[in-house]
Amino acid sequence: MTDRWLRIALAWGCFGLPLLAQPLPKTDIAWDAEHLPESVQDSRLLALPWPNHALVAGRWQTTLDLGWQSATAGLGDAAGLLAAASATRARSATFGWGGLAFYDRLDISGSGTRDLLRPSFSRRIPLALPAFAAFTKPRGEVRHWGLGGDAVWQRQVAGRPWRRTLIAGAYFERLEVSGFRFDYEILSGPDTGARGGLDWSASYSFVTPFVRVGWTRDLGAAWTVSPRLIAAQPLPRRGLEASISGPGFQIHDSGSGNAVGDGYLGAGLLFEHRPTGLGLDLGSRLYYAGTESVTHEGLTRAILVHVSWTH
Repeated sequence: MTDRWLRIALAWGCFGLPLLAQPLPKTDIAWDAEHLPESVQDSRLLALPWPNHALVAGRWQTTLDLGWQSATAGLGDAAGLLAAASATRARSATFGWGGLAFYDRLDISGSGTRDLLRPSFSRRIPLALPAFAAFTKPRGEVRHWGLGGDAVWQRQVAGRPWRRTLIAGAYFERLEVSGFRFDYEILSGPDTGARGGLDWSASYSFVTPFVRVGWTRDLGAAWTVSPRLIAAQPLPRRGLEASISGPGFQIHDSGSGNAVGDGYLGAGLLFEHRPTGLGLDLGSRLYYAGTESVTHEGLTRAILVHVSWTH
């Protein structure tokens, strides 16, 4: 009995005390692996095309939106192009309906990081976890596409400069994470020195209802300004899928510890040149840069640039 307790005390002295000396952080490598792909869902909502002009009964409005986004975490960076289009047919000066489509593609790259390995997607991993590890060679790509429809209500209050646009709708979206892999080497605990790989490749499907509201007013003869708000919730939320391999094992599973498909509240401020129909949303760029690290902890930098053209 004495020998048993002596072994436990020695093991705690070797492995337990160092963990107490280095408190475990709230976030871990799974946060980066989840939030890098999710960042494109947020940027897409901010860059959805709008019917920027006043509704005219019996006429169509078409809008194209092109953009670029980059989201950076300790692990690496997800950056790529965003493309979307919409068409709205006005039934009257106050109501219309339409459809939209989008396709986004991002590449994942970076130099890696040192972080906590604490997989929540499986309890069958034969390693002493949580443990700190070095993560290297992040790679992969994210493809994000969707189709949907909406209804549009507009109101111009007599004697006031603002035209209000309210849009409600939903779209089907597919988030495809392909080849999202990196290598790891454990740096603490009984399995120090163990090496393997993590693979977060998976595909997730959602139906995403959304509501948008904007106000448009003239800025002189050639320009308009439009502050905007959007709220959306992908349904249903899905457990993060992942695979882990190491000395003598390979496991693929999904769990409820990390979930893909977060609700989002966004804002923008579009300036449009009326003669050409070209618009630049400076507000969404500032909003994305200022809030993405709050809504998705672990992200350290977020950039979104997009322009629209309405005919």
